[in-house]
Amino acid sequence: MLFCIKAIQDYAYSGFGGRGGKHGDIFWDNESYAIKQYLKMFAELASATLKQEAERFVWLASTLGRFFDERSGKAERNANELRRADHEDHDIADGRYDGRIQKFQQGMSR
Repeated sequence: MLFCIKAIQDYAYSGFGGRGGKHGDIFWDNESYAIKQYLKMFAELASATLKQEAERFVWLASTLGRFFDERSGKAERNANELRRADHEDHDIADGRYDGRIQKFQQGMSR
């Protein structure tokens, strides 16, 4: 789970296109796979939707993480960073990463 939280934090701080590769502003395949697996598990345990669990992940990442203005040193959450991370986590929950996740899983099973 810590891997997922760190992935959300890293994504939020990457800036658009800051993660490298041709898909610079999306989660890496292994990150989206791990996030989706945890979303499914927690949604089942809590009788919740994947989107509700995605929102909890972003909340947890922001609570545990570095979502503050580094210049001023204030612990104010950066709304843009949180919005980006939340949007992308919802994309994972909605299945927009499923093709990439399937390719990743196939690579793991070889």
